[in-house]
Amino acid sequence: MNWLDNPQLRVALIWAAVGALTALGAIVPFFVMDGMNGGFGLSCLFGFVTILCGVGTLMYLYRAYTLGKILSGEELVVRWTYGPEEWARYAEAEHGRDKTGKIILFFIISGFALFFGILFLIFGGKAGLAVFLSMVGLIVLIGGVAFLSILLSYRANKTRTGEVFIARTGVYLNKTLHNWNMFGSRLDSVQLLQEESCLLEFAYSFPARHGRQRTEVRVPVPAGKEVEAEQILAYFTEGRPMDAKSQTRNEGK
Repeated sequence: MNWLDNPQLRVALIWAAVGALTALGAIVPFFVMDGMNGGFGLSCLFGFVTILCGVGTLMYLYRAYTLGKILSGEELVVRWTYGPEEWARYAEAEHGRDKTGKIILFFIISGFALFFGILFLIFGGKAGLAVFLSMVGLIVLIGGVAFLSILLSYRANKTRTGEVFIARTGVYLNKTLHNWNMFGSRLDSVQLLQEESCLLEFAYSFPARHGRQRTEVRVPVPAGKEVEAEQILAYFTEGRPMDAKSQTRNEGK
């Protein structure tokens, strides 16, 4: 695989480019303005953003390294592709699940924001209206982000041919990487589900601001691959090796 075709590497390069620009922004104020009249403040602000960009660059470089090993077959457990009808059913089911979950979360966050906004409007004096309008703006922003997230995810699934790479360190499902080999990340569980179709669910978590954040990725099992799905489940939950013939057959697809 050409490294320039690695989408995670492209993101890392974007982070690095932004970091280079902000690093320049942290240096320039020392030459064009007085430090005590805002120069030091601008340098500190741009310097902080540069550090964040550096962290983002390193994180996505590591993700690019992980994805490269998965696509090269080095970390691969199995690779599956899906027929158009099979993938369309999965895409519609995931769209419904994604939409329902995000709408519920939107109403919960909006309810809290509106509640506190009204409290400030009633009891906050002159600043109460500004706080209330800020909360309304926050609700609109969150709603827009949620709508775009649902729409873009659905379009991506509808326009791409279904394909998944299941590896020891992560899952690359239809051009989206889920990996649990980052610092502090871990694979919590793997389950075989029977819903609208047979699904392998990988649940992993990583450190977040308020504890650990948990994420699930649901991988559809292609028709006729149920036995392989059970082998994958045993591989991750019991440490059983995959059948060598099955592995070779799927890597060669």
